[in-house]
Amino acid sequence: MGEPCQLYLRVAISRERLDEFLRSEAGAATEFEDLRQWLQDHRKWRTPFTWPELCELGEGTCAAAWITGWRGHLRSPACNHYDEATQTWTLAVLEFADSLDWIVGGINVLRRIADFKDLPGTDLLLLYEYLFEQGEVVAAVELTIGHSRILPGEPAPGMLTEANRAMNALLRAMDVSGRYNVQRISDETPDRVPE
Repeated sequence: MGEPCQLYLRVAISRERLDEFLRSEAGAATEFEDLRQWLQDHRKWRTPFTWPELCELGEGTCAAAWITGWRGHLRSPACNHYDEATQTWTLAVLEFADSLDWIVGGINVLRRIADFKDLPGTDLLLLYEYLFEQGEVVAAVELTIGHSRILPGEPAPGMLTEANRAMNALLRAMDVSGRYNVQRISDETPDRVPE
């Protein structure tokens, strides 16, 4: 497993429908043909798993369980925020494992929010390299009411800027002890936390 990637999700959704989504169990990813194509196009991960086995990743779990795990991470913070005024949910995870089981499982579970989305607009689930690979997109999933699709290219630049702001806020909230260097893609020199 390489360095962690980052996860950013922003969705316009009512609180009631969000709560329903968080409790719902994900099914098998077999319904997502674009995920199969994405896997064929991204040969970064070598895996002995077959397509049916990969489709089981994340099956039977709910988003609330994943979020609880991320929020419990002591060194690396996560943001799980619902804005009542705009009816927008934001989820940002600074250290999301860059491994096939996490990527496929995360996409399978989180993209299902499109089935619960009840407010207009196009939203995004983004897995990308903010800390180590200068903004390289691992996967971007477009979310609309009742539909999700993996984008064949990069999302709109404004979405990357928005995700970068969220990651920057998480970096600043990071619990570090001792000497710790962080290099952000927007900085020329690393931050140094005094001993």
